[in-house]
Amino acid sequence: MKLHLCALMLSSITTTMFAGTSTDEAAIRAIRVGSNHAIQQGNIDAFAASLTADFVMVRGSSAFASREAYLAAFAQAFNDPGAIRYERVTDKVELSQAAPLAAEHGHWIGRRPGGSEAYGGTYLAMWRHTDSGWKIRSELFVVLTCADEAACSAYRATGAQK
Repeated sequence: MKLHLCALMLSSITTTMFAGTSTDEAAIRAIRVGSNHAIQQGNIDAFAASLTADFVMVRGSSAFASREAYLAAFAQAFNDPGAIRYERVTDKVELSQAAPLAAEHGHWIGRRPGGSEAYGGTYLAMWRHTDSGWKIRSELFVVLTCADEAACSAYRATGAQK
């Protein structure tokens, strides 16, 4: 009985200590799912809602994009039925104890219409907690796999457009 009571108390204390952490992580993961859904649906407004006003993106090809350029590229792709659609899959979320920030580590996949993989890789997203909740402040994407040479050539060419 005493052991059961101690276990219950420890469980209660642990849940209380990490309640904010799991809530924040769950919020970040849910926003990422919503962002992926917006990409699949071609909904630029829903996609943009996850980004801070000063968002920046860096690709492994060394291409750098402001929020405006990033959204313009997605808007253009949303109007092209043959465009590659992206999915980012969260592997881990780390919450900062020093600032209202979080780091999301994951992998991404670019798929052709019909579902075949064009290329993929890993990413790191920096999240900032704002007055309106968690928002993505920056993302770094590194291409690691190539299953479609035409898509990979186009990706590599973005680095030459600096």
